Amino acid sequence: MAGYVLKEAEGRSYRWSPFGYLFTIKAVGDEMDRDIAFIEFATERGKEPPSHVHEGEDEVFYVLSGELTFICGENAIDAGPNDFVFLPANVPHAYTVKTDGLVHLLVVTITREQDGRRFGKEIEETGERVTRDTVLRYVDELRSR
Repeated sequence: MAGYVLKEAEGRSYRWSPFGYLFTIKAVGDEMDRDIAFIEFATERGKEPPSHVHEGEDEVFYVLSGELTFICGENAIDAGPNDFVFLPANVPHAYTVKTDGLVHLLVVTITREQDGRRFGKEIEETGERVTRDTVLRYVDELRSR
């Protein structure tokens, strides 16, 4: 295995339709021979997923921009830029976006299935690069509907 770099907006980009956000997979387990995935995404208030559980899968959020409140079990965790949030496997969790506008996150999960297939038909490979401008354009499209 050789080292590599993905520049800004590089990776496989997808649109997750239930919540309307775009995300880019930077690396998955099969590519690194590890049980881990790195996913970059942007979202906004009103697009948050409901409380859910990942069985056997820890999840880490690194906040690149914006502010959120994470719920992990019974605990509320406020997080902002450059904050690291660990959500253990088998514990119900969710988050609420507190910022007006976009929140930009890096998510790390421990799994081999984060290649888009895991989410089934909800995922649509876009072929476009997810940059700040791409996300802003997509948010404008959603608002105009």
